[in-house]
Amino acid sequence: MRPYVFIMNDQERLLEVARRLEAHYGPLPWRKQGEPLDILILTILSQNTNDGNRDRAYGALRRRYPSYQAIAEADPDELAQTIQVGGLHRQKSRRIQEILRTIYREQGAFDLSYLAELSREEALKELLRFKGVGKKTAGIVLTFSLNKPYFPVDTHIKRITRRLELVRPGEDPHEAMNRLVPDELKYQLHLHLIRHGRDTCRARKPACARCVIAQLCPWPGQAGTA
Repeated sequence: MRPYVFIMNDQERLLEVARRLEAHYGPLPWRKQGEPLDILILTILSQNTNDGNRDRAYGALRRRYPSYQAIAEADPDELAQTIQVGGLHRQKSRRIQEILRTIYREQGAFDLSYLAELSREEALKELLRFKGVGKKTAGIVLTFSLNKPYFPVDTHIKRITRRLELVRPGEDPHEAMNRLVPDELKYQLHLHLIRHGRDTCRARKPACARCVIAQLCPWPGQAGTA
């Protein structure tokens, strides 16, 4: 039986999901993951690949080029080959160079620290104007570098929140989750849901029988639960 599905509204279930995941995985206080431009480049490299390939591509990039100026001025083919392990290397190298050149032209430096002086909404708008930067990428920069909580939705979170029916078919998952998740939970819940998606609520063969939020989940495909 999953009684909580029927007696709780979406906001109440979301908060209970967050509470149970914190009890299971432990609290995660916010800590800065890096400077905003570093996080932006790292996140662009993470698009459509796994964390291991992202880290290898980023490591190769920083080893080959000593500065962002060197990356902006690099031969496009050489740059693309440098980050090839991350996939979509020509597209990513082109976008990285375009973003770096735009930032330098507008700021006179390879620096996004000015975003800290803006409101969250203004900073989000600034990031979204760059080609190749969507809500997920912008949200990671805002949340993990600037402590301006904006809930980023990756493939694991999209799967879990759709199974939980916190995001309805046709609904923008970023709009839905940023409406539901309080600012003080955005950082921690983002990380907890990703871990839960990897460990338990997998795309194939989800481990529903040992899922700590199964009672809150209306997904009809639940396996091994009563």
